[in-house]
Amino acid sequence: MSDTRVTPLSIAEWVDSDLHESLAETMRYRAARVFAVCSDGAALQRELVDSDADPYRLLTRIPVWRPVDALCLVMTGWMSRIDIDGDDNIDGDDHRDELDDELDAMLDDSRERVRVTAAVNDQGVSVVVRRWDLEGRTDSFADGGEGIFPEALRVWWTAFDALRRQPEGR
Repeated sequence: MSDTRVTPLSIAEWVDSDLHESLAETMRYRAARVFAVCSDGAALQRELVDSDADPYRLLTRIPVWRPVDALCLVMTGWMSRIDIDGDDNIDGDDHRDELDDELDAMLDDSRERVRVTAAVNDQGVSVVVRRWDLEGRTDSFADGGEGIFPEALRVWWTAFDALRRQPEGR
């Protein structure tokens, strides 16, 4: 990256903010989108590369893009507000049916619409989560958070970067 101050977190925050300000409907993308991000000094520029309803399939289709400083994956979806412990020990089928009904009602009220913006570059992966009901507030994860998604981005960037750095003609 040409400017070491341009971190994955600053890129994810910039793309999230830029999309939030420039789009009328920012929380209901029908497909995940990948943006190429280039820095020119302090200025950042983004360009849409591709989109797909399946973010993992999208990662397998991204062409080796011209030199970029980072790639940013943006998607919307639903996130649970609570952790559900499935290890409850319950006696009796009637009580279990009641609990299932309560759990269904609780899940309906516990989900919230989110937009996730993940940026990846040589420095790693960072994620910004914007919630529908807290439009002005975001949660940022400089280390990308845990799980298969940040790891998929790390692996993908490593492969992408290796191909990108090969001499032409290979």
